[in-house]
Amino acid sequence: MPAATASGADATPNGHAKSRDHNQGNQDKKYTVEQKAAVIRVRRCSATAFYEILGLEKSCSDPEVKKAYRKLSLLTHPDKNGYEGADEAFKMVSRAFQVLSDAEKKQKYDRFGGDPDNRFGPSSASSASPFSGFGRSPGGGRGPMFEDEISPEELFNRFFGGGGMGGGPFGFDTGPQFVFNLGGGPGFRVHQFGGGRPRRRPREANGNGEAAPQSAMSVLSNLLPLLILIVLPLLSSIFSSSTPSGPSIRFDAPEPPYTMHRTTPRLRVDYFLNPAEVEDYSNRNFRDLDRKAENSYVTNLQYDCQLEMRTRNRMMEDAQGWFFQDAEKMREARKYEMRSCRKLDEWGFPRSTY
Repeated sequence: MPAATASGADATPNGHAKSRDHNQGNQDKKYTVEQKAAVIRVRRCSATAFYEILGLEKSCSDPEVKKAYRKLSLLTHPDKNGYEGADEAFKMVSRAFQVLSDAEKKQKYDRFGGDPDNRFGPSSASSASPFSGFGRSPGGGRGPMFEDEISPEELFNRFFGGGGMGGGPFGFDTGPQFVFNLGGGPGFRVHQFGGGRPRRRPREANGNGEAAPQSAMSVLSNLLPLLILIVLPLLSSIFSSSTPSGPSIRFDAPEPPYTMHRTTPRLRVDYFLNPAEVEDYSNRNFRDLDRKAENSYVTNLQYDCQLEMRTRNRMMEDAQGWFFQDAEKMREARKYEMRSCRKLDEWGFPRSTY
């Protein structure tokens, strides 16, 4: 009697977990320097540091929240960003947007901190999913975009104009985006883009179901807007040239091929370059590169300083205890060395990036 096979991923060759790596990983995808920096910055944030994740101040407005989400979701979307951890960063950006774009949740978060769904959900089941219970309007109803259970991917699809699966800029159906009523008269055509339910073509008033015949010029004039929509983006992509991001920079130590050492004149920051990437650089190019290195170094210090501050605050909270304070732990927390913050203070830079 043949041995029984397990169901699920091992049942068939096509269903094996390893055969789906190309769908669930991003091993072969590329990423830009900006996409990598966005993922690193977001993942350094605490899971509930929603303002920091979106790079916003506590007094931010709703349009600013949407603008920040639009930018970061496009930078961290795992379908477009192949850097390791992009999927996690994308989820953190989505959750931050869900909380800060909902007036009731934002108010609770500002007052109590933490994830408002975990502390104030209508039931324990609502905290089972980090994206449950979202979408209530300030009056208690549901928002126009969100339901009780919504994933970061679905949130992304709906924010950028649609729901469901299909076409669209990221492989998702964005709904009936464009509808053209062209030609005029009783025999006009309706051209629809997006959505799964095409609109019915108008018929003749006499009820015979036949559309009025159109001449070649009329057909061409009807198709002209569609040709413009197709041709213009194509021409733009052909003639546009990507702006180089500049040579890569290392700060910690030289490592091949980053063997060329430079020191910035203002802050005396040491950094290392690949000589092949700057062999044709002029003095002006190197001065610009020094400024770029200083800005990147200060930004990294600010991120590290935020981590140090959170670590010290957590140590002080642990030392406070429920009923009495642990004096030894409190001394350790106050002595916790925050090198990055001290460096920023010495140079006169703020400890935060916003």
